Amino acid sequence: MIRCAFFIACALLLSVAGCGDNDHPTSPDAPPSHNPDGGDAGGDNPYGGVELSETLTFSDLDAPVHVVRDELGILHVRASTVADLAFAQGYLLAHDRLPQMDLLRRFGAGTLSELFGALSQDIVETDLGMRMHRMTPLAEEAYAELQASSDPTDQKIVTILDRYADGVNAYAADLAAKKYELDSAVATSFHIDTFEPWTPVDSLVLGRFQAFALSYGADNDLEVTQIYQSARKTFATATAADPAKLARKKAAQDLARIKPIGLVSPIDGFPKSDTSTERAPTAKAAAGPAQPDIPGSLLANARAAIAQRMLKGPRAFMWPRAGSNDWVVGPKLAGGKALLAGDQHLNLPNPSIFYPMHLVVPGQFDAEGVTFPGIPGIILGHNGKVAWSATVVAHDVTDIYHEDIVPCDTGTGDCTVFNGEQVPLETWTEELEVGLYGTPNRTITATYEKVPHHGPIFPVIENGAVVPRSETATPGEALSVKFTGYEVSNEIRTFIKLLYAQDADEAVAAFDDFDYGAQNFVIIDSQGNIAWTTHAKVPLRAKAAYTWNRETNPAGLAPFFVLPGDGSAEWEGYIDPSYLPQAKNPDQGFIATANSDPVGATFDFDPFNDGTIEGRPLYMSAFYAPGLRTERIAQLIEDKAADDEGVTADDMSAIQLDSRSTLGSHLLPAVVSALGQLEAATPRADVAAYLASLPPGRKARLIEAAGYLKSWTLETPPAVAADATAAEINDSVATTLFNSWLHFFVADALGDEFDAMGLDIYTVLENLTARLMVGLLVEPESLATGINATTNQPVLCDDMTTAGLESCDLEVIKALDEAVAWAEDDGFATTDMSAWRWGKVHTLTIKPLFPNDALNVPPPTDATYPNGFPKPGDTFVVNRADCGFNNLAFNQNADGPAERFVAWTTDDGEIRARISIPGGTIYDRGSTHYDDLLRNYYLPGTQADMPYTTEDIVAHGETRWLFTP
Repeated sequence: MIRCAFFIACALLLSVAGCGDNDHPTSPDAPPSHNPDGGDAGGDNPYGGVELSETLTFSDLDAPVHVVRDELGILHVRASTVADLAFAQGYLLAHDRLPQMDLLRRFGAGTLSELFGALSQDIVETDLGMRMHRMTPLAEEAYAELQASSDPTDQKIVTILDRYADGVNAYAADLAAKKYELDSAVATSFHIDTFEPWTPVDSLVLGRFQAFALSYGADNDLEVTQIYQSARKTFATATAADPAKLARKKAAQDLARIKPIGLVSPIDGFPKSDTSTERAPTAKAAAGPAQPDIPGSLLANARAAIAQRMLKGPRAFMWPRAGSNDWVVGPKLAGGKALLAGDQHLNLPNPSIFYPMHLVVPGQFDAEGVTFPGIPGIILGHNGKVAWSATVVAHDVTDIYHEDIVPCDTGTGDCTVFNGEQVPLETWTEELEVGLYGTPNRTITATYEKVPHHGPIFPVIENGAVVPRSETATPGEALSVKFTGYEVSNEIRTFIKLLYAQDADEAVAAFDDFDYGAQNFVIIDSQGNIAWTTHAKVPLRAKAAYTWNRETNPAGLAPFFVLPGDGSAEWEGYIDPSYLPQAKNPDQGFIATANSDPVGATFDFDPFNDGTIEGRPLYMSAFYAPGLRTERIAQLIEDKAADDEGVTADDMSAIQLDSRSTLGSHLLPAVVSALGQLEAATPRADVAAYLASLPPGRKARLIEAAGYLKSWTLETPPAVAADATAAEINDSVATTLFNSWLHFFVADALGDEFDAMGLDIYTVLENLTARLMVGLLVEPESLATGINATTNQPVLCDDMTTAGLESCDLEVIKALDEAVAWAEDDGFATTDMSAWRWGKVHTLTIKPLFPNDALNVPPPTDATYPNGFPKPGDTFVVNRADCGFNNLAFNQNADGPAERFVAWTTDDGEIRARISIPGGTIYDRGSTHYDDLLRNYYLPGTQADMPYTTEDIVAHGETRWLFTP
């Protein structure tokens, strides 16, 4: 359930209002004017050393608000009250990112069709899919709850939300009055005259959207169920009449492989393992209900309902694509310091997902870091006393139920059968306004169904409409989904409390309000403490929901499969938070997380045998990230800690940039061993026959390619620069060969099984197929299907469609042959193997959501990078640069670090930080801050120190604004 990371969702890409240096002289980015310091005269003027360039007057401010934009484009906002600060933050973020904010709220609310529905049916269908989750009604209830609360924190949050919205709308009014101008390319997709006023609920919708995006696990459950059940139907019932299928009788257990690759976890075992009387290993249950038989069309339709539709779309930020790294190092390994590093792996759009900012209310808080445009406060950052970052933790908080639908005995409507009784389905309707740029031309009415005790039924969405269930292929069956995010909650409380936290304990306590969207939150404080928490509501299911076992009960139930909706596998509360993975100042001196198994529960293929709680297995999840990044980060920390100086902040930054092939480190020895057959005096029979079939000279080409892999250091440089060294070129070519080899080996080894199951191997996420390859080549003894007695290699490598027997060695060689052919013809169009540089095919172009080449970074007119920025790395490295291997388009088209953040304690008992983001702060091509952080820091692999003290802000100040009553 991962591919790992962190928060919010969605293709922010169109966004933002900005003002360029030359074209829009009233922007904070503009050169200072000669306006007098009128509003500052005689008052507190902390940033007076920066020449004033703009004064804005608002009648509802309590006192002046001082704003400096520094040379990095980062805004430093200082106000006397929280209310004034929130107003200014809303105004300034809208100034830099208003169209983006509008898109974000529309993604969550499912109202994109009002802007672009007339252009694309996919946009309408995206909205129809999002309306199923009812984010706006839930946000409205959450806001009402805050308003009704007498808690001082809740009342402060209401004030912040209200004033933030006021600030956004004040800027929108100024934009409409022509005080500012948008970049002409941005303005093609955003019309201020149809902008709907911002509301406090909009900010809460975005908050729900970010949590939803990184915790909603329905797609994982559907994929794993589809693969597992298809394999059981295809192979588990085979007889001697079909020996090929019979040999694969246990294929389901292998194809839905739980065991990760890297076997390093932040802690070993769940908390309380030494004190709980319920921590005895869980019995291997073999009794209970069997998995329901799910029609393939139901699974396919449900997957389609949450599929990626709009280019990257909201799904690009959702499970299991999300990822991230974060880790903390304590004083004993870091020369007396506490260190924190975090980089969230999300989609890389233009403008960037994150917005760096510094917020100060003297006497209350002084916090800097990043936020999401549209959400007040600081989401990730530090306040001088505490620093925090996050990655996706992958708690299993989503269950899908197979519902038996029958006509209600009352004669009205349909019912589901639950605990032997009929329960009427509930329905609701949603109206979608479809138009262009906010001007509707038609309305779509869609009816959704809900199982009261579970949740919404996955709708069938076709041809821009929700199809009535009675018109589908399985009207008597349905899949419903239950999710902790379908309950009212207010995670914003956590982030407001973090602004005020004075130490690690107060920071950890702030997460008591974090109900869904679970993250690995790592924390340091100025006293040198390090901490980690994964706080969120995690369901405690009925005992029957945990009866699956890979060996003893492969037909049993598990929360990561679709469950029966008959009442046998229900939620029965939530796990006590004291059992959730967490730690403070562990003996090992560091805590490293990267979306992998937090306690090692899946390392033995069994997520249910790590103790019990209230008579049930202590279960958090089963399908985490492959563990490769966590393994590598832990290794690098330990290596750095062995140095005389210990781990330093510079080391933390360097680890974030590590692009050594982690998957290659596991697979390469086996691959090289198999390629040794190319030069063996007596190769195995199947390899000899294959080599004999090759055209003249082909074997020599394979030996040449194998030579690059044999000498590969596992580094992944682009090596396209004129001064690339011979070693870099060799590594670069090897990286190309390895990643293209992966593409072909997956299909050569496993494509026949997936074809027999009626599934496409290339639709399976790489998280799962990478595990399968390690099973085949590195851990064949772990495969349930076993070893073929003739080839002495895994059964799964044999091609079940041929009469002969194929070995894994042969499939490795065949895949390399196909990779070489691809590189010669389509990939590089040359037989010169030294020209097959990774940086020619693995490039990054940051794009807006709706195609507009003028907003690409780099643009097509960029003379240096016309095809994008050459990038090192791949999908599994620490410095993640997703390229995948399910197709041969190796451009970085999905995840990557959406920020790089490092924080450390100082000798003065405070915290400081550095940052880089893949973009700039102002979405305006005329601004120096359009993409400067990308080009000056992110791409070169450096980070900028964030000014924090008043002295530093003034020293690095570029322009100053004054908000005055």
